[in-house]
Amino acid sequence: MLLTKELLHTTDAHLKKLKANGIETTLDFLWHFPRKLENRSQVLEHFSYVSLKEKNTIKLTIESIVSERTRNGKQLSKVILRDKQGSMAEAVYFTKPYFLAKFKSGDAVMLYGKAKYDYGKLSFPSPELEFFQADRTEFVPVYSDCNYIPGTWFSDKMEYLRPYLAEITDFLPPEIQKKKGFRSRKENVTALHFPKTEADFFRSRSELAYEELFMIQYRGMERKKSEQARTEGKALKIPLNAERMKGLIAELPYELTGKQKIVLFQILRDMERPHSMTRLLQGDVGTGKTIVAFLAAIHAILEAGIQVAVMAPTEILARQHFDGWNGQFGHLGISAELLVGSVTAKRKKEIKERLKSGEIQLIIGTHALVEEDVHFAKLGFVVVDEQHRFGVSQRRSLETYFSLAGQIFPHVLNMTATPIPRTLALTLYGDQDLSILNEYPASRKPIHTAVVREDGREQVYRMIENEISMGRQAFWISPLVEESETLDIANAVNTAETLRMVFAGKTVGLVHGRLKSRDKDEVMQRFFEGETDILSSTSVVEVGVNNPNASVICIEASERFGLSQLHQFRGRVGRGAHQSYCYLFTTKNYVGERLKAMENSNDGFELSEIDLELRWPGEVYGIRQSGLPEFKIADIKDLELVAEIREDIENL
Repeated sequence: MLLTKELLHTTDAHLKKLKANGIETTLDFLWHFPRKLENRSQVLEHFSYVSLKEKNTIKLTIESIVSERTRNGKQLSKVILRDKQGSMAEAVYFTKPYFLAKFKSGDAVMLYGKAKYDYGKLSFPSPELEFFQADRTEFVPVYSDCNYIPGTWFSDKMEYLRPYLAEITDFLPPEIQKKKGFRSRKENVTALHFPKTEADFFRSRSELAYEELFMIQYRGMERKKSEQARTEGKALKIPLNAERMKGLIAELPYELTGKQKIVLFQILRDMERPHSMTRLLQGDVGTGKTIVAFLAAIHAILEAGIQVAVMAPTEILARQHFDGWNGQFGHLGISAELLVGSVTAKRKKEIKERLKSGEIQLIIGTHALVEEDVHFAKLGFVVVDEQHRFGVSQRRSLETYFSLAGQIFPHVLNMTATPIPRTLALTLYGDQDLSILNEYPASRKPIHTAVVREDGREQVYRMIENEISMGRQAFWISPLVEESETLDIANAVNTAETLRMVFAGKTVGLVHGRLKSRDKDEVMQRFFEGETDILSSTSVVEVGVNNPNASVICIEASERFGLSQLHQFRGRVGRGAHQSYCYLFTTKNYVGERLKAMENSNDGFELSEIDLELRWPGEVYGIRQSGLPEFKIADIKDLELVAEIREDIENL
């Protein structure tokens, strides 16, 4: 039922504010849960027992109510109060509150608030005041403010919504409710808004938190089961050839990490099943996701004769993958091609014809792979790199591809270099199996990271000069593209000009999101080839750019970026044999928790957990775009609960 002025005894202005915050119906209002419970059962009767450190509940008598104006013209209301012993104190309100009109001298009241000593007198700034009732509520839910509507307003209005609790229906399956011994959803929501005891309130919070996380995970896992059923018997079962894989790994010029071997085994085992694989590979920067994907691709091509498609979000990244493939595996004789936007029309036509005939075994490309005229003969394995950078429809075009040669659904491996806390990954990606790469190769050196204030800038300049003199290169990141009238922070255009003056005789490139793709790629290519010493950039270099010769990255106004993004920037260096450095410039006089965390840790997963502690998940990972709602009551950081729910759903 829609909320009305009559129902809530309120105004159009309040209804408009509620609607702007997504509260339009009676159920929406009931889902504005209290953030905590205040225990007011300990009632004092003497001012001498009052605590100055916490809120107090005191039974008092009103002596008088006076109104006056302060020297600067503000309205001031004072309620003079007397305790059981006759001692006096005052409750002070700026601007006369409407509710004081109902009180008069001699009324017995309950005061709830924090006390302070002001000019030798005990006073209570803006406390709650209500008539004393013998059967008063001892446990009071406290609501958050909402769009400038105070939490106390919700507390006052909730009683009008009590009849609509009957509309609440259960979501949890009956077998789960019975197994867990949970109350009905209606009982739990009632206990939150109208608790009888503390235990009653906290039990309802616990059960509703379970339900909230259950709802999201259930839908994800339901999609997973549905996809498995849809592709059952229609995906190629590729038996694991352990000897072939051992041989491929032995030929590598470096040792795979233990985690890389585990993840590779998980992927190959998935491909043995009769339904399509849907797995998410989370790998911290520099942990070697791409080589794992390539090894799985080689195994699939040689064992099953299928085609493999690798889709990257940018042409630069696609070219890097293609060059990496040719450098390491070109000798295997697997037919591989690159399909990106800058390929000539004639060449594109030729590649598409060879794809359709099955001549090309491995295709690496951008969104050009999902154009309507791209057809495969026997697509059996799809790798989507930085999967969050693609739209849902773009990913689905390849993931659900039906090969021309028959009813074959491809196995799908999604990859991301953005470490996501395990609880969030399990919840967000319930429709996929999860693999994590968080072990660095032994040869990779930790990146030295330091926060730099303005007075340390000159020292960093000299250090970078030294690195460039040894043939190294540097990234320089700014939050903005151009100068802003409202924000006095670094921008890539001005930074490039400054760097050209500071590093006279050195070449400085400029790249940002407003450049055309072709121009952007040209600037980046010159940087990769060593023609540019310093690259001034915005966040367009955040993911996937691989230049082993770059040993320094400087980030302007670093306090404006989240931990996850800062860690991604830092991952652009440290990819070669040289020691690398990350300098976080800040205009602040203090070093915040995020920047301290960057100085202390090179572990992306550890940093992601810290970021989750500091900010709401939607701010960190853009989850609102992924369909995950803002949690009303559940704690997404509760790994035990998330794991317990996942197990319950699987058993169900």
